[in-house]
Amino acid sequence: MSTLSKTYYRPEWTCGRYNEEKQVAIMYNLLAGFSYFFDSYSAVVIGEILKAKKNDDINASGIETVTGISMESLSPFFDTLMQCGLLSNTIPTLESIQLYRQDVYEDRDTDKAWVDKPTREKLPMEVSNAEQAYFSAVEDGKTICSCMFELTYRCSEMCIHCYNPGATRNSAEVSHREDHKELTMEDYKHIIDDMYDNGLVKVCLSGGDPFSKEFVWELLGYLYLKGIAVDVFTNGQRIIKKVKRLADFYPRLVGISIYSGVAEDHDAITRIPGSWEKSMQVVKELHELAVPMNLKCCVMQPNLHSYYIVADLAKKFGAVPQFEINITESNDGDICAKQLRLTEEQLQVVLRDNNLALYVGKEAPNYGGMERDVSLSSCGAGISGFCMSPNGDLRACAAFTQVYGNLQEQSVKEILTGSSVLKEWRSAIVADYTDCGKYEYCNYCSLCAGINYSEHKDFHKPAESNCYLAKCRFNLAHKLMEHEEPMSREQFVKALQKLPVETLELKRVYRKG
Repeated sequence: MSTLSKTYYRPEWTCGRYNEEKQVAIMYNLLAGFSYFFDSYSAVVIGEILKAKKNDDINASGIETVTGISMESLSPFFDTLMQCGLLSNTIPTLESIQLYRQDVYEDRDTDKAWVDKPTREKLPMEVSNAEQAYFSAVEDGKTICSCMFELTYRCSEMCIHCYNPGATRNSAEVSHREDHKELTMEDYKHIIDDMYDNGLVKVCLSGGDPFSKEFVWELLGYLYLKGIAVDVFTNGQRIIKKVKRLADFYPRLVGISIYSGVAEDHDAITRIPGSWEKSMQVVKELHELAVPMNLKCCVMQPNLHSYYIVADLAKKFGAVPQFEINITESNDGDICAKQLRLTEEQLQVVLRDNNLALYVGKEAPNYGGMERDVSLSSCGAGISGFCMSPNGDLRACAAFTQVYGNLQEQSVKEILTGSSVLKEWRSAIVADYTDCGKYEYCNYCSLCAGINYSEHKDFHKPAESNCYLAKCRFNLAHKLMEHEEPMSREQFVKALQKLPVETLELKRVYRKG
C-alpha cells in the first residue's frame, strides 16, 4: 500500500463545518478571506480534516480507513487544499504566519481593485458562492447556519443616523442605549453551544459597537476555539493598539464604518472629534495584516459631497466599499433620521454611482429594475440566518425587529420548530403583501420586510422608505431610457458637488401610535 509522501497540518486560520446527513462541507481560509464548498466524497474528507485541532497533523491513514478513499486519490486532493491555504505541510509558526500575511497583502495590492471592476461585475447578481451553496444544502427549517450577535447598543460614537434603540440626535438629548438588559458571557457560551449543536457556521459581532461589550475578547476567543467563522462590524475606536490582537483571531471579515473621505464630514456624523483619524488608523493596520475588510458608509445629507471618496480609500486599502442609501427610522420608532435621506434631485446623481448596489444605468438589466417573482419570499432572512438582540431575542435580521423567541428562555430547536411567528414569516410570499409588486416602480424596489415592520408593525404593509427609493430609481431609469446621458467619473463628481445640501438640526420624534 502506498503512503502519502508529505505530512499535512490543519492551519490555525481555518475553520468549517461538515454535515454528515447531506454529505456537504464548507471550509474557510480566514487569513486569505476565501471559503470553499465540498460535496460527496470530498466533503467526507473535509469532515475528517476538521476533526483535527488547529495546527495538529492530519492522520492520513486514518482518513483512508474511514473514507475508503485510497492514498493515491487523497494525495493530490490534499495538495490542492494546501494550495488553497486549507492545509499546510509545516506547523505554522509566528514567522511563517507573518510571511503568509505578507503574501496575501501583496496579492491583494496587485489584484484588480473592486472599484476598478466594470459596472456589471459590481452589481448584486445572483451568483453562487460557497456559503450560499452550503447553507442551501443543509437548510431544513431547524438548522441555524449564521447569526448576527448585537452584543450591546452602547457605542463609542454617537452617529446621527443610528437606528438602534436609545440613540441620540443632538448633544442635549439623553442617551438610552444602556437601558437594555444584556446577556452575560455565560449566557453566550450556552447559546453558542446550543447554536453549534444545531449547525452554526458563522457569527457576526455587531452592536452598537461590539468592543463596547466588556467581555468581547473572551467571546472572540470562545468562538475561535469553537471553530466558528466570525465577522466583526465596528467603528474601530476601541481597538486602537489592539488591531493585531483582533487579527490573531482571524476574523472572516471586518466591516469598518467610514462615512467620508473628509475627516470633518465623518466626524460631524459620528459627533466624535478625531474619530475619522482613529478609524482610518485601524483600517491601515488591518490592511497591513491582510485582514479582509469592508468600508461601510451610509450616504446622507452631511456627507453627500464627500461620501464617494470612501471608494477611493477602499481601493487604497484593499477593501470593498459598501454604501447604503436607504436611511430609515430607528428600531424604537424615532422617525427623525429620515430627514437625513437624499432628495430625489440628489438621488438622480447619486444613483448613477456604479459603486452602489442600487446603481441605475444601462449596464444594469432593465436599468436597475428587476421583475420580482411574487410567488417567492422577499428575502432569505430567518431561514438559516438570524440576528440576536443584546437580551437574547432571536429575530430574522438586524433590520427586522419581529421576535420569534428568547434564547435565555428557549432552546434554538424550540424556537425554530415551535414559533408560530417564525412559521408565518417563513411561509409569507410577496403576493401576500399589501400593494407590493403591483406597480411598475415595484420592479425598482429593494423590498425589505424589516423596514415594513419597523414602520407598521406588519411586514406585509409597504414602508414609505422602500416605496420612496423605488419611485426615485424608477423615475431615473425611465429618464435614462429615453435619453441616455453618459457620465464619466469626473462628470459624476462635478455633478455631485453642484447639488445643494440641507443643513439639519435633528431632534428625536416618535411615530404616533
